[in-house]
Amino acid sequence: MPGSGEPQKIMVVDDEPHIVEVIRLYLEHAGYVPLLHFRGGEVLDRVKTETPDLVLLDVMLPDVSGFELCSQIRKLPGAEGATPIIFLTAKGESIDKLRGFNLGVDDYIVKPFDPNEMVARIKAVLRRAGKQGAAPPVPAEHASKPLEVGNLSIDLDQYKVCLSGSRVDLTPKEIELLHFLAASPGRVFTREDLLGYVWNFDFSGGTRTVDAHVKNLRKKLGSHEAWTIQTLWGIGYSFEVRGT
Repeated sequence: MPGSGEPQKIMVVDDEPHIVEVIRLYLEHAGYVPLLHFRGGEVLDRVKTETPDLVLLDVMLPDVSGFELCSQIRKLPGAEGATPIIFLTAKGESIDKLRGFNLGVDDYIVKPFDPNEMVARIKAVLRRAGKQGAAPPVPAEHASKPLEVGNLSIDLDQYKVCLSGSRVDLTPKEIELLHFLAASPGRVFTREDLLGYVWNFDFSGGTRTVDAHVKNLRKKLGSHEAWTIQTLWGIGYSFEVRGT
């Protein structure tokens, strides 16, 4: 079960009824509430009104592409724009995965898929997003301390980032990238390094994914006197702590 409170809502957007039915059965068995859609036209409004905990989104829809829907969701303000998204698609080529990650997708499941693996991936993404209520608390002796630099606090156990005490809505991958860079201040990482470490994805043509996530981090976090994400042109990025 996802948690002891309200059941978590998983929005499913796919135009194949038999696949949707299988997904529904497995989600309900796992204790989730599925919100089913066979077209993409009303999804954006439903995300605003229903505030799902995660969106399972097919790329190939009859009226709008999953890529476009993902982009629209990511443009929503506040927590809605950071809603975890998993792409569900028959396309498994690297370029399609990169396009999805570039838009801020949290995971990618290729059809045909094992429904049990799908549920496991959903749980993992929810956990990374700090939405998995069933996860037991981490014992104090095993919990890692939040990484703090100036007014910035990054808690990777809770997937929470705060600026001057106020939480910032970031996607799980944005949090992972920020934490990875900030954990090694001054060290320069190439884009290929970051793809491998943060995305576990080895593909030399995918560096735009990293650039897009860094751009989003700068937009959401703003500029600060104590630290900055530095671009080293032609090389990559580093997290620089400025002198006090």
